[in-house]
Formats: sequence, structure tokens, C-alpha cells
Amino acid sequence: MVYTPRPDPGPVLADLRDRGFEVTPLSGDGPAAVAVDGSAPDAVTDRPLAVEPLAGRDSVGGRPSPGGDTLALTVVARLAAAAKNGQATLFVAAPETAATVRSLLTGPFCCRASTDGRRTFHSIPDRIMLTDDSYACVRADGGVTWREEPVGSGPGADEAGDTRLVCEADGTVRAALDSVESLRCPGPDPGAFPYRYRRGDDKRMHVHGRDRELGAFTGVAAMKTRGYRPVPLPLVPEHHVRENAHLARAWTVATVTDGSVRYDTA
Repeated sequence: MVYTPRPDPGPVLADLRDRGFEVTPLSGDGPAAVAVDGSAPDAVTDRPLAVEPLAGRDSVGGRPSPGGDTLALTVVARLAAAAKNGQATLFVAAPETAATVRSLLTGPFCCRASTDGRRTFHSIPDRIMLTDDSYACVRADGGVTWREEPVGSGPGADEAGDTRLVCEADGTVRAALDSVESLRCPGPDPGAFPYRYRRGDDKRMHVHGRDRELGAFTGVAAMKTRGYRPVPLPLVPEHHVRENAHLARAWTVATVTDGSVRYDTA
């Protein structure tokens, strides 16, 4: 994993001031600053800009790393927060992180891929809670992928336009839900997944099949050694960006090289 520390936004803030922005530095967990009333790069929006420096955990040898999905969640969360406040987002990032962010935001917005409008999603650390307060898991050697696919099969499947959400592991569909909306509270029914687990009063993780307990483990790592893998929640963009979605798509990514600021816009 390549880790890139949070960059200094100072050169970008200075450049924004040169462009006529009034820049207000901020502290705390929000953006580093908000810039208003200037000439936005490429005039992507005339709304205030929330300036968000990004640390990077984005690649291993040019391939997405486990931290890549964490970066995706960070990006969509900051886009959503800015949009809720009536702002567009200006990310500040090192060149390699910036390339990852641009790839995430172009094409299928905040998704891994899209084919015929049906998306493959990033996964995030949150787990799938079921209606009986247990958590979904599957038996798998590798990771879990969430994607949308046509309902049914054959020549007429695409014509109906119906889409279901499937959970895939080791090349096999392990669970299928009606749509991404099935993930909203109260969540899926326990019968939607082949396995589920919960922490018992004995502090151990108890794994259940459809109708019986299959084992008790000291923790998630011990579950994984026996092939039971907790199911991560897919990052569904519209579940995060709930207000002013058009502003979330009016993004800018700034990089600083040898003192010169480069802007890439939506």
C-alpha cells in the first residue's frame, strides 16, 4: 500500500485568492477552508467551494489496494457533506491520489464499473445488519463483490429493465436482493444470506446457517480462518449523497507540482 499524507492546502488557497475568491480557513473535522465569490477553474460552478485535502491509500504497484475503497468512502462522504451545505467540493491531493479520485468520479460516479446502466460497487467497512440484528456472512476464500444485474435470463431479460442486486464471491452468486433499496433500514431478511453471525453473551462470534448454529469463534479473524467472511456494505452513491446531488457532481481536483496548481474539473 502506498500512503500519501494529507497535503498542505496553502498553495491552492493562495491561488484561489489570486482568482478573486474570499477564502475562510476552518478547523475541525470539516473542510480546510471555504472559498466564495471568485472565478472557479473552468467555471464548473459558481457555488462556494469546500476545500478538502485528501490523504491517500490508493495503490499497490498500480493496482487498487484495500484502502482504495476507504478512499472512495471518504470522497463520497465529503462530497455529500459539501452538497448538503450548498457547496461544491475542491479536493487537494498528491498526483497519484488525485488520479485515483478522478477515476472514481468520472464514468460511473463513485462506482467500480457500469455496464448497460447496471453498476458494480465499491465495498466499505460497514457490515450488513439483518432484521434479526445479526450480520450477513458467506463462505468464501476471496473478497466479496456487489453488482447489479438483469432479473432473469435469456433474450428478453434486458428488455424488461428490471435489476436485482447480487453478492458474489469466488465467482459465484451467494445472495440476491431485489435492489439497492433492500439495504436500507430495516435491512434484508436473514433468509437472504446463507450464513449470519452475532456476538453472544459469551463475547464469541456465533455463526448460523439457515436453521442451526455452525460454530462459535473468538472473533472475525477466527471466523475467516474457517472460511466465514462478513459481508461488507456496498457503497451506493445515492445512499450517501441525499441532497443537492448536482453539487456533488460539480467537483474539482487540485494538485500542486513545483509550486504550480493544476485543476481538473467534472
